[in-house]
Amino acid sequence: MNNTEPPAPDLPAPVDGAPVDTPPGAQTPLAQRAVRGGLWVAASAYWAIGFGFAANILLTRLLTPEVYGEYALAVFFATLFQLRTKVGLAYAYAQEPQVTGAAVGTVFTLDVLLGIGGLLLGAVAAPVLLRLGYSWAIVAMMLALLVAALGDSVLSVFMTTLDRDLHFKPGSVIGSIILPLSYAPAFWLAWTGRGGLSLISQAVAFALLTFLFYGAFIWLRMRWVFGLRWHFDRSLARRLLNFGALAGVATFLTSMVSQTDNFVVGTRNGATSLGYYDRAYRTAQWPNLLLNTLLARSALFTYAQLKDDAVRLRKSVSMVLWLIVSMAAPIALALLLAAPDLILLVYGERWLPAVPSLRLLVAAALLRPLWDNAFVLFVGTGRPRTAIWIGVLQLAVIGGGGWLLAGVYGPVGVAAAVILAYTLALLLAYRLTAAQLQLDWLGLFAKPLLSALLVAAGYVALNRLLPLNDWPLVWRVVAKGSYAVSAYYLVSFLLQPQATLERVRYVMRLLR
Repeated sequence: MNNTEPPAPDLPAPVDGAPVDTPPGAQTPLAQRAVRGGLWVAASAYWAIGFGFAANILLTRLLTPEVYGEYALAVFFATLFQLRTKVGLAYAYAQEPQVTGAAVGTVFTLDVLLGIGGLLLGAVAAPVLLRLGYSWAIVAMMLALLVAALGDSVLSVFMTTLDRDLHFKPGSVIGSIILPLSYAPAFWLAWTGRGGLSLISQAVAFALLTFLFYGAFIWLRMRWVFGLRWHFDRSLARRLLNFGALAGVATFLTSMVSQTDNFVVGTRNGATSLGYYDRAYRTAQWPNLLLNTLLARSALFTYAQLKDDAVRLRKSVSMVLWLIVSMAAPIALALLLAAPDLILLVYGERWLPAVPSLRLLVAAALLRPLWDNAFVLFVGTGRPRTAIWIGVLQLAVIGGGGWLLAGVYGPVGVAAAVILAYTLALLLAYRLTAAQLQLDWLGLFAKPLLSALLVAAGYVALNRLLPLNDWPLVWRVVAKGSYAVSAYYLVSFLLQPQATLERVRYVMRLLR
């Protein structure tokens, strides 16, 4: 769900617990709102990760690869045709000093028009996609997703108004309630043999429930917004669009980089192949679920505040990179070593063709958070255009190179193109920041890579010495995963004991 933006002329937005139409005279202190809001966001995110993890495992066991492939293509086209995500109005509205009737009216009008425009664009593209050979199911799901996105257009201004004042509790509570409810029709349709409608039913149900729950909250707690004199201000609209366009384009490119491989696999190799590839990609992303929640927002604002302090910026970037590698690498290594057994245990025998793609995409999953960190570094230090051009390069590599490799090697070739795209992006990013950051490449990357290679070599030796594949399936997965994680941390510590201890102590001090 995309965030949005709301207003109030000379009155502050009401805090949690305030009477319905009575904006309070005194705001809760900013620091208290930030901490409390962060806790709500974290709690909601971890609930979503936990429930979504279990729900999607169950659905994967019930649905066919073709269903996942068609839905992945529908999501790609819906993302491609949506206009709101390319403009970044929420970023621009969040910069406004006050919530006014002009700001609310202008943002609301632009959001709704952009939502309608995206739907019309999808409607125009629908017959073209059908003529190009995409199925009715893909086109219908794409249109359903664009219709569902209209709810975001209407609610966006209200949701952004809450977020800009760091009132994250309402959105966190609403999201936590409606997430399990939205999966009810998906489970029922999958269980009763109508799996083709299952995934899109969850997306549509989530959109409808969001609209209903937020609508009730707005009516009960945000009626003061309707007391403003809403009107459309052309000069303000131009300013908002100019400001938000750059951030919107950068965000759009990032989403395209993460989805263009789906388009290539689905178009070149078919929906069933894409279904296997999609599940492999999602499984490979498991190490990043916690990382994205922990680091995404904090890194951006930290880099923005330290952009003029080279020493502290270097230390912060090094610490974030160390956290990414230390948390993601052992889990990625466990996925690599246990891939066939894990797929068999979690998804079932039908999904074993996903294993080759999974083993390659584990590397891409480790590279992605490193690039995401470089992306927020560019944005936070005022260089978003650099991130945009690197994103264009990534799209070219995945779209062009992936298209060629898919014809020869299938989904595995596309996975190789994804790895190449992220590798080139990282090399470029850190070359462009080398003088500013002066990172310790040996400690941050070379030694962890050596640790992973040593652990993998040890696994090969152990696999020959012990009858691991004769063990029960669950024990094989547990043994291989435990070995990968524990051995990686042990070898990493032996290679750089002092640096590891210093960083662990530093993190513990921060937590205290």
